[in-house]
Amino acid sequence: MRSRKPSPKGVALAMRIRRERRVAVCTVGDGATSKGAFYEALNVAGSMCLPLIVVIVNNGWAISAPRSLQSAAPTLAQKAVAAGLPGEQVDGNDAVAVAEVCRRAVERARAGEGATLIEAVTYRLSDHTTVDDARRYRDDAEVSRQWELEPVGRLRNYLVAAGVWAKEDEEGLLAESAAEVDGAAEEYLATPPLPPEAMFDFLYQDLPVGLEAQRLAAIQESAADA
Repeated sequence: MRSRKPSPKGVALAMRIRRERRVAVCTVGDGATSKGAFYEALNVAGSMCLPLIVVIVNNGWAISAPRSLQSAAPTLAQKAVAAGLPGEQVDGNDAVAVAEVCRRAVERARAGEGATLIEAVTYRLSDHTTVDDARRYRDDAEVSRQWELEPVGRLRNYLVAAGVWAKEDEEGLLAESAAEVDGAAEEYLATPPLPPEAMFDFLYQDLPVGLEAQRLAAIQESAADA
């Protein structure tokens, strides 16, 4: 039997059955909204009134496919209409606005009013992956214009203007974050390697008979190499 990861709508259904005040949140890219499973999930969430929030990170590109080629819908938020859900579009580069929209969606879900679809409009400033070269399909001038709207710098300017953030605060945060990352990396590197039989012990609750011989052989080979 093929194993599958838990789906957001399944998690949301479990929360509703257990009468929990929790909310399932799923983030997808603009390209994912063209998948059949996306519409199926929204339909189930709407028909079953599930405590689910789906956030579309619309960065304008599904790998090399621009938003204009992905869908004829004027907005991706309006794809919620067919499922009977509220859909809201928000400036994805405005951290304060995104937090507020999500806060309202969480309150709505906890009040038993069901799911919400949120489209956060932003832009992918980097390549899609480390093997991608976005210069093949988009203009550098377009990317340069989008850097002016970059959300981290925008939030920094807002906080500085509000008098609640300064250069010293940022330098302290960067140093603290770097120390935390370095500490986690050192802890990982200091972790002793697991024995070969661990690949069997942590894969099944009850080891199938056919793998018992392989597990024993792995232990014996490891002992011989020691």
